[in-house]
Amino acid sequence: MNARPKIREKLIEVKLLRWSRIAKWHPLDSTCPPAQARRNYWRLCARYPEIMRRLNLGELSVYQ
Repeated sequence: MNARPKIREKLIEVKLLRWSRIAKWHPLDSTCPPAQARRNYWRLCARYPEIMRRLNLGELSVYQ
């Protein structure tokens, strides 16, 4: 992703929160199954752990 660092971090935050919401409540996006949303979320978690910590999210946040 080519963006300034602050904008890039904000975009990643938005992605993390979006996939978390879709994994928790399936009707939000009927085109993506919850299992795929969880995998996308976990992939972002592994890649950006510092942003997750800042948002107080964990790998199991998709189940709560």
